[in-house]
Amino acid sequence: MKNRIKDLREDRDLLQKDIALFLNITIRQYRRIEKGENELSYNSLIKLSEFYNTSVDYILGIINNIEPYPKNKSYNKIKDLRIENNLYQKDIAKILNITQPDYSVIESNKNELSYDGLIKLSNFYNTSIDYLLGLTDIKQPYNKKVE
Repeated sequence: MKNRIKDLREDRDLLQKDIALFLNITIRQYRRIEKGENELSYNSLIKLSEFYNTSVDYILGIINNIEPYPKNKSYNKIKDLRIENNLYQKDIAKILNITQPDYSVIESNKNELSYDGLIKLSNFYNTSIDYLLGLTDIKQPYNKKVE
C-alpha cells in the first residue's frame, strides 16, 4: 500500500501535507502511513479511494486495475456475508486468528479489521474489499494482481 498511496499522490503533484490536511491528520502521521509504519482507518481509505477515483483494493495493492468499482455508499457487509454463508462469529474469528468477542466488536462497527484481516476476509468470501466496506454492490472482485 505504501507505494500506491505515494505514487497516487505524486502523480497528482501533491505534497504529503496536502493529503494529511485532506485526511485531517498530522503530516507526521501521514509520513508514517506512506512508510508503512501505520495503517489508515477505513474512513481514510474510503476518502482516498474517492479522492483518487480508484478502489480500496487498488490502494492496498490487491489488484492492478486502477479503475474503481461501480460505486454504492451503503454499509459494510461483513456481517451480511457471514450470515449469508451460514457461519458463526466464532468461525470467522478463527479464520482471522482473533477471539469471537474481538470479532463481535468489528461486526458492530466499534473496531476495525487490520489490512491483513480485510484481505483474509475478501479472499475467504471471494469478494473485493470495496464490497466488504459497502462501497460497491459488485461482489466479484477484479482479477487479483499477478506477482
